[in-house]
Amino acid sequence: MMFWLPIWLVTAMVLTAQPVWSQGNEALVKQGQEIYENNCADCHRSNGEGLPVKFPALKGNALVTGAAAPLIATVLNGRKGPMGLMPAWKDHLNDGQVAALATYIRQTWSNQAPAVTPEMVAEVRKRGK
Repeated sequence: MMFWLPIWLVTAMVLTAQPVWSQGNEALVKQGQEIYENNCADCHRSNGEGLPVKFPALKGNALVTGAAAPLIATVLNGRKGPMGLMPAWKDHLNDGQVAALATYIRQTWSNQAPAVTPEMVAEVRKRGK
Protein backbone atom coordinates (compact mmCIF):
# COMPACT_ATOMS: atom_id res chain seq x y z
CA MET A 1 0.00 0.00 0.00
CA MET A 2 1.43 3.35 -1.02
CA PHE A 3 0.94 6.48 1.02
CA TRP A 4 0.93 9.82 -0.78
CA LEU A 5 1.39 13.10 1.06
CA PRO A 6 -0.50 16.10 -0.27
CA ILE A 7 1.77 18.33 -2.34
CA TRP A 8 1.23 21.31 -0.02
CA LEU A 9 2.51 19.26 2.93
CA VAL A 10 5.61 18.09 1.08
CA THR A 11 6.28 21.65 -0.10
CA ALA A 12 5.93 23.01 3.44
CA MET A 13 8.32 20.36 4.77
CA VAL A 14 10.93 21.16 2.14
CA LEU A 15 10.68 24.93 2.57
CA THR A 16 11.01 24.83 6.34
CA ALA A 17 13.80 22.25 6.51
CA GLN A 18 17.30 23.45 7.33
CA PRO A 19 20.31 21.99 5.61
CA VAL A 20 21.99 19.36 7.78
CA TRP A 21 25.23 21.35 7.95
CA SER A 22 23.52 24.37 9.48
CA GLN A 23 21.83 22.59 12.38
CA GLY A 24 23.37 23.73 15.63
CA ASN A 25 25.57 25.99 13.55
CA GLU A 26 24.98 29.19 15.50
CA ALA A 27 27.09 28.15 18.52
CA LEU A 28 29.84 26.87 16.23
CA VAL A 29 29.98 30.16 14.32
CA LYS A 30 30.01 32.15 17.56
CA GLN A 31 32.93 30.10 18.90
CA GLY A 32 34.69 30.49 15.56
CA GLN A 33 34.22 34.26 15.65
CA GLU A 34 35.88 34.46 19.05
CA ILE A 35 38.83 32.34 17.87
CA TYR A 36 39.11 34.46 14.72
CA GLU A 37 39.06 37.75 16.59
CA ASN A 38 41.70 36.52 19.05
CA ASN A 39 44.06 34.95 16.52
CA CYS A 40 43.39 36.02 12.94
CA ALA A 41 41.79 39.48 12.79
CA ASP A 42 45.02 41.38 13.32
CA CYS A 43 46.24 40.20 9.93
CA HIS A 44 43.11 39.32 7.97
CA ARG A 45 41.10 42.20 9.53
CA SER A 46 37.76 41.99 11.32
CA ASN A 47 35.98 42.47 8.00
CA GLY A 48 37.86 39.60 6.35
CA GLU A 49 39.29 41.90 3.69
CA GLY A 50 42.94 41.48 4.72
CA LEU A 51 45.55 44.05 3.77
CA PRO A 52 46.56 44.31 0.11
CA VAL A 53 50.02 42.90 -0.65
CA LYS A 54 50.45 41.83 2.97
CA PHE A 55 47.60 39.58 4.18
CA PRO A 56 45.10 37.92 1.83
CA ALA A 57 41.39 38.62 2.07
CA LEU A 58 39.24 35.78 3.35
CA LYS A 59 36.05 37.41 2.13
CA GLY A 60 35.24 35.93 -1.27
CA ASN A 61 38.44 33.86 -1.26
CA ALA A 62 38.13 30.60 -3.25
CA LEU A 63 40.37 28.79 -0.74
CA VAL A 64 37.85 29.65 1.98
CA THR A 65 34.66 28.86 0.05
CA GLY A 66 35.89 25.86 -1.94
CA ALA A 67 36.60 22.37 -0.66
CA ALA A 68 37.13 22.38 3.09
CA ALA A 69 40.28 20.22 3.23
CA PRO A 70 42.73 22.81 1.76
CA LEU A 71 41.43 25.46 4.15
CA ILE A 72 41.73 23.11 7.12
CA ALA A 73 45.27 22.17 6.06
CA THR A 74 46.19 25.85 5.81
CA VAL A 75 44.88 26.58 9.31
CA LEU A 76 46.64 23.53 10.75
CA ASN A 77 49.96 23.80 8.92
CA GLY A 78 50.23 27.47 8.09
CA ARG A 79 51.26 28.76 4.70
CA LYS A 80 54.20 30.42 3.07
CA GLY A 81 53.50 32.45 -0.01
CA PRO A 82 54.22 35.67 -1.87
CA MET A 83 52.48 37.70 0.86
CA GLY A 84 54.52 36.14 3.64
CA LEU A 85 54.06 33.51 6.29
CA MET A 86 50.90 32.40 8.09
CA PRO A 87 51.61 30.52 11.32
CA ALA A 88 50.51 26.93 11.88
CA TRP A 89 47.76 26.47 14.45
CA LYS A 90 47.88 22.66 14.81
CA ASP A 91 49.65 22.85 18.16
CA HIS A 92 47.42 25.64 19.51
CA LEU A 93 43.88 24.74 18.43
CA ASN A 94 42.07 21.42 18.85
CA ASP A 95 39.90 19.85 16.14
CA GLY A 96 36.72 21.46 17.47
CA GLN A 97 38.32 24.91 17.55
CA VAL A 98 39.68 24.57 14.01
CA ALA A 99 36.24 23.41 12.84
CA ALA A 100 34.60 26.42 14.51
CA LEU A 101 37.14 28.84 13.03
CA ALA A 102 36.85 27.36 9.53
CA THR A 103 33.05 27.38 9.74
CA TYR A 104 33.07 31.02 10.82
CA ILE A 105 35.21 32.23 7.93
CA ARG A 106 33.30 30.03 5.43
CA GLN A 107 29.97 31.56 6.50
CA THR A 108 30.82 35.20 7.21
CA TRP A 109 31.31 38.33 5.05
CA SER A 110 28.92 36.98 2.39
CA ASN A 111 30.89 33.71 2.14
CA GLN A 112 28.51 30.81 1.74
CA ALA A 113 30.05 27.39 2.27
CA PRO A 114 29.09 24.38 4.40
CA ALA A 115 30.22 24.04 7.99
CA VAL A 116 33.35 22.14 8.94
CA THR A 117 33.17 19.34 11.49
CA PRO A 118 35.80 18.24 14.01
CA GLU A 119 35.86 14.89 12.19
CA MET A 120 36.87 16.63 8.96
CA VAL A 121 39.67 18.41 10.82
CA ALA A 122 40.82 15.16 12.44
CA GLU A 123 41.07 13.52 9.02
CA VAL A 124 43.21 16.34 7.59
CA ARG A 125 45.33 16.44 10.75
CA LYS A 126 45.90 12.68 10.49
CA ARG A 127 47.09 13.02 6.89
CA GLY A 128 49.49 15.76 8.00
CA LYS A 129 48.81 17.86 4.90
